[in-house]
Amino acid sequence: MNRTLVLAGTVLAVIGAWVVFDPPAPREAGAFSSQPPAAKTGAPGETTCLDCHVGGPLNDGVGSVTIGSVPTSYTPGQTYTLTVAVVRTGMSRWGFELVPLKNSDNSMAGSFTNTTQLTATQTLNSKIYISHSSLITGQDGTFRGVVTGGNWTFSWIAPAAGAGAVTFYAAGNAANNSGTNAGDRIYTTMISATEGATTDVDATTWGKIKMLYR
Repeated sequence: MNRTLVLAGTVLAVIGAWVVFDPPAPREAGAFSSQPPAAKTGAPGETTCLDCHVGGPLNDGVGSVTIGSVPTSYTPGQTYTLTVAVVRTGMSRWGFELVPLKNSDNSMAGSFTNTTQLTATQTLNSKIYISHSSLITGQDGTFRGVVTGGNWTFSWIAPAAGAGAVTFYAAGNAANNSGTNAGDRIYTTMISATEGATTDVDATTWGKIKMLYR
């Protein structure tokens, strides 16, 4: 048999096996619906979901991602219920990722608690990211088929006193539910909160009651 033909046949077999067992992008679309990779919020030193999702420029002015219920001034150690919403006409699948960082050094500020099964956290380089999640069977944090947008709720536990001002960075994905990473639109936003005073227990009702019985 012609050695050239044998070699060509071997190369084709290898390529065929690679396609079957290790297909190229956009296979990531399915994996990212479960949970996106960390550090895609657009925060300082980070990229965005545009690394994988394509379809238009960042922040095209048609849709948006918003962070809701962030206090103007947070109380150290207090728990706050926050929301993230992504909207864009013509889309039907949604995702987000958010991280809060100290303005002083861009390190992690506080922590998170998942209040529903539609969000999940992951840690990278000592930073905690919260995002949409479909890791639990029967829970679709991407709101597949919903045309009005995605909306998620979770808790943020503010950092201890001395953290200073904090900025929340978020990226949102308005996807077309095509099963690929093409045709999606990515949006980013940020919002800041200053550090407030720690509540003095003696100034509270419970603090006054305790003082009466000392």
